[in-house]
Amino acid sequence: MASPKNHKQLCRELMQRHEVLLELIGDAPFHYVDIPTHGNVGDLLIMHGTLAFFRKHGLSPKLIAPYDAYDPEWIDEGDVIVFHGGGNFGDLYPCFQQLREDIVMSHPHNRIIVLPQSLHFSSAAEQAASAEVFRSHPDVHLCVRDEVSLQMAQAFSDHVYLLPDMAHQLYPLRSGNKRPSQHGLRISRVDDEGGVHIDMAELNIDTVTDWPEFVGEREEHINLFRRGLGGFYRRGMGRAANRILVRLWIAYSARLVKDAARLFARHEFIVTDRLHGHILACLLNRPNIVLDNSYGKNSRYVAAWTQRSELVTLAQAQTQPTQPRTTRIADVAQLAAII
Repeated sequence: MASPKNHKQLCRELMQRHEVLLELIGDAPFHYVDIPTHGNVGDLLIMHGTLAFFRKHGLSPKLIAPYDAYDPEWIDEGDVIVFHGGGNFGDLYPCFQQLREDIVMSHPHNRIIVLPQSLHFSSAAEQAASAEVFRSHPDVHLCVRDEVSLQMAQAFSDHVYLLPDMAHQLYPLRSGNKRPSQHGLRISRVDDEGGVHIDMAELNIDTVTDWPEFVGEREEHINLFRRGLGGFYRRGMGRAANRILVRLWIAYSARLVKDAARLFARHEFIVTDRLHGHILACLLNRPNIVLDNSYGKNSRYVAAWTQRSELVTLAQAQTQPTQPRTTRIADVAQLAAII
């Protein structure tokens, strides 16, 4: 395949778009809140892209914490709260939205930044109620990943920014694999967001998986970190635990991201209904076919940012619902064995 010149230029442009965040954060101390402590590789890509952005620009968070091991009482006067980006802004994942709303209501004098999100509410009443909460705060800055979210976000704040996903800060992602096979990889959702189904019989795909299958037994290790952080937090030692365990979690999750990159790089092309299956393929300069999810998040993202790439093809088809899955919980006593 010829060198994808348009694609490479596009990826560099997407990284530059995030520089507006430098002015928003400024020189203030800031908390990076709601980091993922689960096995969704897409969320891990966002986290590591965000951390890469911070490093590139000499920014060092005062505190990094997941949503369930973070106390708003830790917020001091003048602190900026930077919420992790992704696709959980709305009523599909209420625990994350509740933390954002709680902090918006309890800290009206602290600047709040929500990194690039896709907005989705299944209930108009829930959307209106959440917008009223956010509107009550004068200094909320809401970053969104697509045009539909941009229109929705106008009801939440006067400070709205259309920005690409933070995972693009990892470009170009190196895998060490220079010679992919002639086969394809399909990353196919097995959760509630699964949507588009198309016939792939004519494509030479030799691997079909999703993030839960890819993570596999390592989900036990992930649960150790999550339960460890939660346990220390409930015992009043959350800040100390965040400084130690979060650092270890970031290192461990970086290995998951590296393994995912190696899996993708072994294949000539990617077919996926995972938004970050698409983005990871772009980070690796791999041709990819993007299928939509249940509520149009993927097609909205491609339309906003990546359709100019010669490596990206958006497929359209009828939706087909899938069944949610569950994961196992591990014993926290094994934590030390993972590091």
